[in-house]
Amino acid sequence: MPINNALIMIADDWSPIAGCYGDHLVHTPHIDALASRSLVFDRAYCTTPSCAASRANILTGQYSHTHGQYGHCHGVHAFQTLSAIPTLPEILKHTNIVSAQAGKTHFGPDAKYPFDFRQELMKPELAKFSNRHLTHAVQECFDFVGDQAFFMLAATGYPHRIGGDFDPHFAQGEFSPIDKIYAPEDISVPPYLPDTPEVRQDLADYYQYITRFDHFVGDTLAELERSGRADETLVILLSDHGMPFPGAKASSFEAGHHCPLIIAHPEVKTGKHTDALVNWCDILPTILDALKISPALWPQALPGRSLLPLFGQTEAATWETPIAYSHSFHEVTNYYPYRALRGPRYKYVANLAHQLDMPLPTDLYDAPSYKAIEATGGSPQRTHKRLLRHDREALYDLVADPYENNNLIHDESLSSIRDEYRERLTRLRLETNDPWLEVDYQEGMLPTRHNDLDLSTEKARIE
Repeated sequence: MPINNALIMIADDWSPIAGCYGDHLVHTPHIDALASRSLVFDRAYCTTPSCAASRANILTGQYSHTHGQYGHCHGVHAFQTLSAIPTLPEILKHTNIVSAQAGKTHFGPDAKYPFDFRQELMKPELAKFSNRHLTHAVQECFDFVGDQAFFMLAATGYPHRIGGDFDPHFAQGEFSPIDKIYAPEDISVPPYLPDTPEVRQDLADYYQYITRFDHFVGDTLAELERSGRADETLVILLSDHGMPFPGAKASSFEAGHHCPLIIAHPEVKTGKHTDALVNWCDILPTILDALKISPALWPQALPGRSLLPLFGQTEAATWETPIAYSHSFHEVTNYYPYRALRGPRYKYVANLAHQLDMPLPTDLYDAPSYKAIEATGGSPQRTHKRLLRHDREALYDLVADPYENNNLIHDESLSSIRDEYRERLTRLRLETNDPWLEVDYQEGMLPTRHNDLDLSTEKARIE
């Protein structure tokens, strides 16, 4: 049966920690069952490791420096998607496909995301952490769409921290007797964190929250089956960004950008993994392609491409082109803009406020793991100083140096790679009208301001 609908489920701060990603401790039966009939992406990356900017990226197909929601959209942070940037719900208004949204949003303003039906369940009730409330919201979405072609977004608060901590007792009754408790001594501590009892307990609680997210996935897929629409629905499961630990979320390190991505195609029932190098700019084109949206309605100059052709390929050799990261803010106080190009082996990073220490999001600064880093000085693989201090430019060999400690920017044996990645990234920033190119101009790295450049001439120069 052809694809008529698309369902996207978004986790909050989930790294690729699941059985299908090789973690033998975490209990994720519903995610693993979905993966067994899906295409599982082993090299998928968010473009910005911050909730609101990433979610706007997913629904616009544009980098955060283009869509304008540079950081959080709520409260005093107040970043909003620019009025000129088309969003998926806006595009669907010109079709016969209805849109519905359940759970967490974290994008705005509302007028830019005109879902036909919303059940947000946001604070102060913290219902975004309640599977019971979220499942009811998903049910209402399916009741609303009925037999119509649909796009549905379902998002939970898990496995995000509540403030600076995970609360294993919060909403515990909703998950009993299936709540999973993890022993700290069983946890595998990432090498970039210090191996202390506090960090182990912090990670054990995070694993419990991942399992609660797995319950949300199972409940949502059960509602899809109940609707009778599963055989005609493309299902996309991903996270806005990586785990809420120092050196992951809201940082340029790989652990912040590397995310799970699982796509179930109703016509392809065999599960497999792919090494295709993709980022979240590819999600919107994938949905538009799956729903057969007229090319006349597609936004112009989308930097990503549809992932559907990968379902017909046995390997991903044509998907080795470097992908880009673009981050500017988390909270309004977390200003640390960087742009990066990540290839199969090397990563080039331009830190545009390198004079500053990298500020941490409030929930990370208040977390037990960061207190352990302060107390111990960090781990052998990442010191406290290395966590916070970054060079203006950096080139990393992610195979030899996965934790990004050895900056090879001045290694002349890699000068051709450095120059290629630097130029590729500059070209992308010019094409996507990055306002932060003003920094490059003031530092003498561009001959004139980016809005005065003849783009065709400049592209020819750097090519």
